[in-house]
Amino acid sequence: MKVNRSFVLREVGGQCVAVPVGRSCKTFRGVIKLNDTARLVWESVLAGDSEEQTVSKMLDQYDVTVEHAHSAYRNTVERMREIGAVSEDV
Repeated sequence: MKVNRSFVLREVGGQCVAVPVGRSCKTFRGVIKLNDTARLVWESVLAGDSEEQTVSKMLDQYDVTVEHAHSAYRNTVERMREIGAVSEDV
């Protein structure tokens, strides 16, 4: 899985947002506000980390169960796929 390079992370007013650039501007209008978990997932995907590696990072950073971390990872990745920010072939 890879992050679509047509989306970039930026800090705006103290908030982390994903901003479409290039051709993504034509299909996605607006910005995506990322909470801390979504940012961790985004950065892990960008680094090429697996789900297990990302979940391990989540467990180190947050007081959550393994099941909750996997669920948060999968929900975040699914939402990112829906908007075209990540895919298997980008």
